[in-house]
Amino acid sequence: MSSYRRVATADAAASSAPSNNDEAYGKRTRSERISDKMHALAWVVVAYCTASYTHFFPTLFTDDRIIRPIFNISMALFSVNVILTLYLTIYLPCKFPRSPTFNVSAASLEFWGVYCPRVIPIMTVCGVIGSFLMVRSCVGIWGFLTPLVIAVIAMGMFFSLHFIPWC
Repeated sequence: MSSYRRVATADAAASSAPSNNDEAYGKRTRSERISDKMHALAWVVVAYCTASYTHFFPTLFTDDRIIRPIFNISMALFSVNVILTLYLTIYLPCKFPRSPTFNVSAASLEFWGVYCPRVIPIMTVCGVIGSFLMVRSCVGIWGFLTPLVIAVIAMGMFFSLHFIPWC
């Protein structure tokens, strides 16, 4: 078993000649799914240990060494990302259950690219700037380890989504 999985491409999907790999294309074995869950669990555990050891959340909201104006701007940018994510994943599918023009779901990238093409670039800019501002506001606490601490906890938060049944 190789350590990499094949990723679906438009060329492979458009190909009319079936091959031996077409049946298994895009399907994951049980061991691959278990491996994904184990990696996600490892990130969550490491993030929990990091957050516990550094007292991350109490420190963010009570420590005087944090540069509050920069931290508040960072939180505002992350709030914009959360609101836009909810817009894309909850509001649009409720408003447009199925697009009559493209016959695609409103929760798909194709629909977002046509209906609201600037949302993903705006979210990217807000995320990058918010991350830099978060690191800058906390550098007085953890010093040069600040990017590592924040990155590990963020990865743990992202990978915790593996354990939500509908994701």
